[in-house]
Amino acid sequence: MFVQTPHDGKILSAYSKHFSKVWVVLSPFLRPHALPFERFFPDTYPSRNEILADCTPVPWSEVLRRGGFEKLSDIDFALRSYIHGLKHPSQRLKDQLVNMVEEQKLIPPNEGSFAPHNEQILLLRLIELGHSHVLVSDEFGEQTNRQTIDKMLKEDSMPPHGVISTEDGSILVGSHWDSCCSFLCTQQRDDEFGELEKFLCSERTEVYWGLHPL
Repeated sequence: MFVQTPHDGKILSAYSKHFSKVWVVLSPFLRPHALPFERFFPDTYPSRNEILADCTPVPWSEVLRRGGFEKLSDIDFALRSYIHGLKHPSQRLKDQLVNMVEEQKLIPPNEGSFAPHNEQILLLRLIELGHSHVLVSDEFGEQTNRQTIDKMLKEDSMPPHGVISTEDGSILVGSHWDSCCSFLCTQQRDDEFGELEKFLCSERTEVYWGLHPL
């Protein structure tokens, strides 16, 4: 089942007809080991498998502590300002973020895509839940391919801004263009993905949630 990722507004409005719960999944920062920092630019950005093999994921909870931010929404606001994704960015939060990543030697998460470490956690958990295949769609649902999860784990086959869903439509993940997070939707009321750093959406949670903290 394909449901287009919302571009703005309330997150649940886009998903509530099909899913019981929606989480905002935070894309981790990266701490490279062998990969040079110069690789982390659009023309030379490492592949998913290179990132998985070399980089340690750093959760937002650690960035919150090390960067001196007051709340997670400040990190979201800072990242959106950093990637020039806002009409009215926060220079203060952007500078705070830049200083923190330079001091800690971190790479900010890449916007508009499902983070490699999160994708791996999701796919491995889907196997544990009894799924063997997923449906992989582009952001508009115009091209959808059925792929084995084993192949997804080996190959970097997730399209930018793409959508992953189970064949039975019970679980779906989509990524917003200008966000360093993804939306995880489930029809189950229990949290089956405890390893992912995330928070549950309420009826008031916006796509640009960092600008509208609850």
